[in-house]
Amino acid sequence: MFTNEGKNAVWVATKRFAVKSRLYSVRAAANKDTLSIVKISLSNIYRFGDPNFAAPVFRNVEWTISEGENWAVIGTGSKQKTALLQTLLGHLRITPPPPLPGGLFPFLSDPPRDPHSCVSLVSFAHRSRAAGGAFYDYTSRYGAVREEDRITLRESMFGEYDFLNIQPKGGRVKTPVEIAQDQVKKGIFDDLTSRLGLSSLLDLPLVALSNGQTRRARIVKAILSEPELLVLDEPLTGLDVNTRPILLNVLRSLHESRSPRIIMGLRMQDPVPDWISHVALVRGETILTGTKNEIMSKYADHHTKEAEHTMASTTQSYLQPGLDHGKPVVGMKSVNVSYGTRKVLKNINWTIREGQRWHLQGANGSGKTTLLSLLTGDHPQSYTQRGDSNLELFSRPRQRVPTPLLRSLIGVVSPELANAYPRRAGVSVFEVVGTGFDGGFVPGGKDGVGKGLEGTLRDEVRQWRVKRVRDVLNGLGPTSWETDDSSFVAGDELLGPNEAFSKRDFVDLSAGEQSIVLLMRALVSYPQLVLLDEVWSGMDENMVRAARRYLCEGGVGSDQAVVVISHWEEEVPWTVRDGLKRFKLEDGEGQEL
Repeated sequence: MFTNEGKNAVWVATKRFAVKSRLYSVRAAANKDTLSIVKISLSNIYRFGDPNFAAPVFRNVEWTISEGENWAVIGTGSKQKTALLQTLLGHLRITPPPPLPGGLFPFLSDPPRDPHSCVSLVSFAHRSRAAGGAFYDYTSRYGAVREEDRITLRESMFGEYDFLNIQPKGGRVKTPVEIAQDQVKKGIFDDLTSRLGLSSLLDLPLVALSNGQTRRARIVKAILSEPELLVLDEPLTGLDVNTRPILLNVLRSLHESRSPRIIMGLRMQDPVPDWISHVALVRGETILTGTKNEIMSKYADHHTKEAEHTMASTTQSYLQPGLDHGKPVVGMKSVNVSYGTRKVLKNINWTIREGQRWHLQGANGSGKTTLLSLLTGDHPQSYTQRGDSNLELFSRPRQRVPTPLLRSLIGVVSPELANAYPRRAGVSVFEVVGTGFDGGFVPGGKDGVGKGLEGTLRDEVRQWRVKRVRDVLNGLGPTSWETDDSSFVAGDELLGPNEAFSKRDFVDLSAGEQSIVLLMRALVSYPQLVLLDEVWSGMDENMVRAARRYLCEGGVGSDQAVVVISHWEEEVPWTVRDGLKRFKLEDGEGQEL
């Protein structure tokens, strides 16, 4: 144990660290009449490189966040919302700039601190352009058999933190003060991981975790870096209904203790937490700020009309209810998946038939991603279901269906695919959609519509594929979400805005635009099975409405099977009246509801 001198050092270090994250906040609280958290006064916001006579991204912005207020930034378009949040990180230019000494963040001016180290952003959009243009094999997570796939959540996300290491870095002995500081930090870490349900997952392979579990871990990592202001863009995306209130309660307690302060970015369709007091509503180039009740009630009629329009569009379905006699697309009988002694899926029995619409439900970590990997044939254990366990895809065992053929028969949208899809400069939207015919990731063939399974296409097949890409672009392109027209157009030629969109580089699109292009890719070949996992991620409300309308009004045919994987029941385009079926996973066991 420590000497008396050591004990005194421990006590001092513990007190010093415990108040560190609140030191500046207490000072700011004492001066809250003069020091705001964020202050922008009647400024225009431009992209860097744009002259002042160019059209601004936002015009006449008046936005002040005072200490003690709880703010959410809500965007009618994900591109504009994200742009406003990026402004807080200095990625856009404010003109005229907020005056010194306070600047954009007055609360950081006394004493002066660097915003780059005090303000952090965690975004849950698809991987950025900066992540590179190469494809990476996202299916490796399903096997977790390679040495690099055994890296645990603790090692991958939190290995840099010395307080979690048994041996101190550099081999030197820590002082009593350093040990005490580590104990305090570890206490914070243990508390956050416990409250967010991550404690039991820390020593599991990172690749074996669900998207929702990984997202919670990213938030913990951001908090451990001790920012004074943490901006979270769409933190509720991918979280199940039970986890959402837990995360929101944690964020609320952190914000109220100013360790750190929290600003949330939400989609228009996301529920606004009860504890949010103020809202910045982003509509085009205008930002409306005020109390939540003031802003939301002012536009209540607008939201009601939009909801009614959406509901009306989703009930106009081409689906024939009760279609239970189509050919089996997927057949599962007593299917199991396990990693050593850990069972992920247990005795799954599920048949998916042509024309059916399914909603796959389940909490984070229940096995949905693993089940989806069996449906696509990506999971190594899809080959080993034999004896009492049986898996058939398109009426054949997995091992008898060549992978290239399987990819051409299944259209997939998922967070894993979206993050893995290459962001290469010079690859157009048209070419990305064209990769959907063969299920690959690299454009090829004449006109960018692939080469087929045989390596060559007859002219009539190639021409049909080109026409089909145009049809999907006309159905889901900008004319579908930028106008009030409730019908989509099929034709040999692209409408003007859709043609311009088809020529844009995929890498330059917003997260929402990339999501809708990947939906086009999944639908373009008329696949027999369509899997839509978090399909609306990043899309704004107009895109979601257009895509739902397209899916319900002929975008998928009565001979195609569709499985929607979502925590939000209202995000499923079809209802029970349309013949929707539900399959729920709970702790690896599944049943039809």
